Amino acid sequence: MSPVARVLTSLRLAVTGLALAWHVTAPASWAQESPRITGDPIAGRRMFVERGCVDCHSIWGNGGTLGPDFALVGAGRSLQQLAGLFWNHTPRMIETVRRRGVAWPTFTADELADFISYVYYVKLFDEPGSPELGERWFREMRCRECHSLGGVGAAVGPALDSYARYPAPIRLAQGMWNSGPAMRARLAARGVPLPVFLGREVADLQAYIRQASSLGSRDLRFLEPPDPNAGRRLFVTKSCVVCHGADGHGSEKGPPLHEITQRRRVSEIAGLIWNHSGAMATALEREGLALPRFTGTEMADVIAFLYYLRYYETGGDAREGERLFEAKGCARCHARDGSPSVGPDLSQSDAASTLLGLAAAMWDHAPAMYDLIQTQRIEWPRFEGDEMRNLSIYLQRLSQQKRAGQ
Repeated sequence: MSPVARVLTSLRLAVTGLALAWHVTAPASWAQESPRITGDPIAGRRMFVERGCVDCHSIWGNGGTLGPDFALVGAGRSLQQLAGLFWNHTPRMIETVRRRGVAWPTFTADELADFISYVYYVKLFDEPGSPELGERWFREMRCRECHSLGGVGAAVGPALDSYARYPAPIRLAQGMWNSGPAMRARLAARGVPLPVFLGREVADLQAYIRQASSLGSRDLRFLEPPDPNAGRRLFVTKSCVVCHGADGHGSEKGPPLHEITQRRRVSEIAGLIWNHSGAMATALEREGLALPRFTGTEMADVIAFLYYLRYYETGGDAREGERLFEAKGCARCHARDGSPSVGPDLSQSDAASTLLGLAAAMWDHAPAMYDLIQTQRIEWPRFEGDEMRNLSIYLQRLSQQKRAGQ
């Protein structure tokens, strides 16, 4: 097997075997709140290998070690924050590619969208849990008092061996959710506390079930990749909006959900949802509604929708962006009034009219900017938090004003 083939095989395993055969596209109904961006994780993964990123960076430990593992840096950050994070690391990247004699990789705005979407999406999936820890949680949560596994245990609830077919924990989490009302009633009657998940216990339990199950056939069953657009529709039809508001922004009945997925994976998000399932059932009952049930990939779709709420965060402060334009040294090289300057006038630049256009142009011209900054002894501008978003909003407003005045 060639080195590239080995890397591609490792990357497939790194996302738990799920085929990323879908496009992350902002639905038309999100247009007022979210930028019109299409990001294809499959194309992004291909670029990760073909453009040499894998030589320095890894996904779940599969790849190079000079740079950070992208599966660890993508979670909890919006599209704008990820664009800023990539920019902050360009000086070291420039020095590395020059030392190795490698050409600087360039991206169009669409290609950068694909690449960032891949970096963001891959963190949604869990690396395999620990069967040793899973056995501990299975014992401490007293699961065997109601369920059998590997021919051992009670028959109060269904046997768990069938879940061994799935490498990912989402089907187990969905089964627990659907059985939640019955589980709460039975555990309360027996005086057994309801299990509470604080971290990756669901993934660990899944790993233990796969190890301890007596299931004869172990042919893996991979679920279809979760679809955040389908999840958004389910968020409405399953009545989640009753308490959590449109697009999960919250209401007087329930908290906003943008923060729930920050730096968390599927098993952790599923665990948090389970922890609140009793309170959710009570709240829905007050509204005359039943706790929703999920089939197929529905729970995974809803979790993917929640996961992408932060990715498509928009807004921004144009006044703060103007201050940053001066404070970060952009004004030293870029004019805003048509006067001659070292770099292009960003008020008349098509690239600056969108966030990804700006980010792609900055990336492509980073080596030239780096050389200029070195000669002028200027500090490399770094973007933290929402600074890239604020700068982009300012330049977009500036561009709009210039064009309106023409």
